[in-house]
Amino acid sequence: MIDRPILPPELPPQQARSGCLTALAVIAGIILLFHMACVLVIFPNQITRNDLVDPIGLLFVGAAIAGVVLIILAVRRGRSRS
Repeated sequence: MIDRPILPPELPPQQARSGCLTALAVIAGIILLFHMACVLVIFPNQITRNDLVDPIGLLFVGAAIAGVVLIILAVRRGRSRS
């Protein structure tokens, strides 16, 4: 009698992620980056370290970081699913 190897059950195929959702996430990330980019482009010589530690400065920096993370996650998940 020949023993057959026990195979694990096949996983269902992963559902493809919507390209529209990825595009919306990238656009939202760009919008979050826009405020900090404008400040850095328009007023590069007038920004000091104290300006970035103020509550409004921290809000801009936090939004910029959130935008970068959102873009990276959208692009990474969009590539891994396709």
